[in-house]
Amino acid sequence: MQPKLSPLSSLDSLPLADVMDVLPFPVVLLDEEDSFVWLNHAGEHFFKSSLSILSGTRLDRLIPNDSQIFSLIRRARQSGSSVEDKAITFVGPRIGLKGASIQLVPFHLAGFEMPLILMTLQERTGAEQLATQQNFKGAALSMSRMTSLLAHEIKNPLAGIKGAAQLLEMELPEAQHELSNMIVSETDRITSLLQRIENLSSDAPVRFETVNIHEILDHCLKITSASFGRHLDIKRSYDPSLPDIQADREMLVQCFINLFKNASEATTRGDSLSIHTSYSLTRYVTTETSRKLIHLPLQIAIEDSGKGVSEELQAHVFEPFVSNKSGGSGLGLAMVASVIADHGGAIAMQSSAQGSCFTLNLPITQSYTDSSVSNQASEKEVL
Repeated sequence: MQPKLSPLSSLDSLPLADVMDVLPFPVVLLDEEDSFVWLNHAGEHFFKSSLSILSGTRLDRLIPNDSQIFSLIRRARQSGSSVEDKAITFVGPRIGLKGASIQLVPFHLAGFEMPLILMTLQERTGAEQLATQQNFKGAALSMSRMTSLLAHEIKNPLAGIKGAAQLLEMELPEAQHELSNMIVSETDRITSLLQRIENLSSDAPVRFETVNIHEILDHCLKITSASFGRHLDIKRSYDPSLPDIQADREMLVQCFINLFKNASEATTRGDSLSIHTSYSLTRYVTTETSRKLIHLPLQIAIEDSGKGVSEELQAHVFEPFVSNKSGGSGLGLAMVASVIADHGGAIAMQSSAQGSCFTLNLPITQSYTDSSVSNQASEKEVL
C-alpha cells in the first residue's frame, strides 16, 4: 500500500483548507481505518482536542465502536455516495453527550489509495427531535378527531368481512385455515384501532403490556409477505439478546404495518426490505427543560432498496398530509411518529435514490438497563 502523507502536507496546499477552518460547524476527514486525517477548528472544539493530537487516532477511541455512526460510514463507503442522518448521538468520556445531524461524503485526495470520508456535523440537542415529534403527535391527534367521524361507518363493512371469512373457513381445507384466520384477526385488529381512533379525541392512555418486539415484527412481516409486500425480498437481522419491553402491542403493530406498507409502495419486484434490531448503551437524548438524559437503547432499523423520498420532503415526512406518493393521504407516518412519541421513543429517517431507512429507538425496562450498564461499564475503555 502506498504510504500515507502527513495530513498537513496533504491539505495545507489546498486553498479550501483555510475556508473550512473558518466554518462554524465541524468538518472532519477520516481515512479507510476511520482515523482522523484532518479537522477544522470547529471540529477541534467539538471533539475537545487538537489536530496534532487527533491526527492518526481512530474514531473508536473517542466514541464506542457500536455507535450508529460507524454503520453510516460503512454505508457511505459501500455506496460511494453521500449518506446523512439528521439525529445522531455522540457519546464518549472525552466529548460527553452531543447530538448532531451528520453528512458523510466519500472524498478522493491525492496521496491516499482509498477514498477518505468527509464528515460534516451540525450540532443539535435531542430535545429538538422529541419536541418535533410532540408537534407531530398533536397534529396527528387533530387528524384522528376528524377520522373518528368515519370510524363507525367503517366498522360495519369490517363486520361483514369478518363474517364472510368465518363462513369461508368452513369450506376450506384445514391447510388453508391460516389465511382465513389472518383475515379474521386483522379485521379484529382494525376494528380495535378504529375504536382507539374514536377514543383519541379524549387522549386515551397507552395500554402498556409486556411484549416481544421480534414477535411483533414477525407478525407484521407475515402480513406484509402475504399481501401488499409479496414482491419484496424480506431480510431479518435480529439481536437475540433483546429483552421484552413495555409497550402497546396494537399500536406498535399499526406502526410497523404503516412503515412496511410505505416500503412496499416505494419498491418493485426484486427490491428488498431489511429489518435490523440492536441494543446499544450509547443511545441517549436529553430534554431542553430538565436536561434529563433519556435512554433509548433498543433500536429497530427498517430499510428498503426502493426509490427513496424526494429531497424537498425529507424534513417533513412525519407531518400530517405530507406524502411522497401520488394520491397519498400523508397520514400514515404522522401516526407512526405519534405512536413512537407515546412510547417515549424517537424516530428518524434518511433517504437517497438507493432507498430509505427508518430508525426507531425505544426505551426498555429499567431492571434490564441497570444490569446491562453494570455488566458493560467494567468493559468500557476510558481514554
